[in-house]
Amino acid sequence: MSSPSVYIVILNWNGIDDTLECLASIAKLSYSNVKTIVVDNGSEGDQANAIAKAFPSIMVLAQPENLGFCGGCNVGIKEALANNADFVMLLNNDALVSPNLLEGLIAGYSAKRNVSAVSPVIIEYPGRDRLSVTDVRWNPLTARFDLAQPSDVYESFQTREPYRTEFACGCCLFASADVFREYGLLDERYFAFFDEAEWCSRLRRHGLESYIVPSTFVYHKGGRSTPSLVSAYLMTRNRLLWMRENLPWAIQRLSLKLLFKDLVWHSANLLGITRGHYTKQHSRAALRGYRDYFLGRFGKWPKSAEKILFPDHK
Repeated sequence: MSSPSVYIVILNWNGIDDTLECLASIAKLSYSNVKTIVVDNGSEGDQANAIAKAFPSIMVLAQPENLGFCGGCNVGIKEALANNADFVMLLNNDALVSPNLLEGLIAGYSAKRNVSAVSPVIIEYPGRDRLSVTDVRWNPLTARFDLAQPSDVYESFQTREPYRTEFACGCCLFASADVFREYGLLDERYFAFFDEAEWCSRLRRHGLESYIVPSTFVYHKGGRSTPSLVSAYLMTRNRLLWMRENLPWAIQRLSLKLLFKDLVWHSANLLGITRGHYTKQHSRAALRGYRDYFLGRFGKWPKSAEKILFPDHK
């Protein structure tokens, strides 16, 4: 019997160097029944053709505009489903995979029942001295997800069985294609950030849980695929949306107190009252995120926000 097919979906948005390095690591995978789809999200220049020429065996789907992580991944997922994929893996273009990754993820996925998705341990590139994702939990006192503990050491995870987590990290999210077929794709209101949290929360309401498979890992360069001001905007806006739709009111209240202080701090930062932590540009982006949340503006940022999110573009 042939091994199940795995389709890897990668987004490229003006990040060809990272994408090519990611694809080179995929070429070293020991698993044989794997196909790779690169969705180019309207990159500048001719990056889609350059990627296709460098790796002729992969499928490159060039999009006319930036569809975000959600929209771009959905294009790739739909293509994988149309090709009768057994599994789909979403992978950041600034990640590097280990050769036996897919065997480990398939084994971990198969070891549990009622699974939405699994993820490996995420290690900050280039070494193993810092783990960026080992166990995701919402912290109502900081209004953030705790992704790992500073004391985490990869060697202590290698022999553990797969364990439950709040969500499978979108840096490397591995799921059965049937789960996408039955429960739907990523919610494009998010565009990027908190989207995998929403998807896993949605599936949890159907009785499906997310897991970390600690015997597997990927390296992640981190913060390279999205400009920092865009991240500040989307993280601020989408966090409120995710909280509203997925947290009990009692927990929301604890987190909203902190977010109110955050809003006040950023406002004061623009007036020069506070110091440190963030630049005024960062505060403008975050405050625009608050504004657009309350105005119900989701998906890609509005055109009017681009002068805030891309101040160096003319």
